[in-house]
Amino acid sequence: MLALLLVLACLSLVTSQHRSRGLFVELGRLQLQSKDLEAEGNRLRIELGKAAQPAAVAGAARSLGLRPTESKQTVFLPRPAPGELAAAAGPKR
Repeated sequence: MLALLLVLACLSLVTSQHRSRGLFVELGRLQLQSKDLEAEGNRLRIELGKAAQPAAVAGAARSLGLRPTESKQTVFLPRPAPGELAAAAGPKR
């Protein structure tokens, strides 16, 4: 009986060590993936900052065939009173 318990304990030890090594390998893989994703996020933040620059926006607009508006094309609407805004929004629920 004691020998059977000893064999079961040894098998349990080997199984737990194998599982531990597998989890350690997965942890290393996930840490590398995390670093890659962080670098990608930083690259995208830099790219977004460059794309938000007025010169980049103007260049993209020109490539789409857009052109600046002229002052004679601009129509200014009168500012509504605060009560008119609430009435236009409809009744509150």
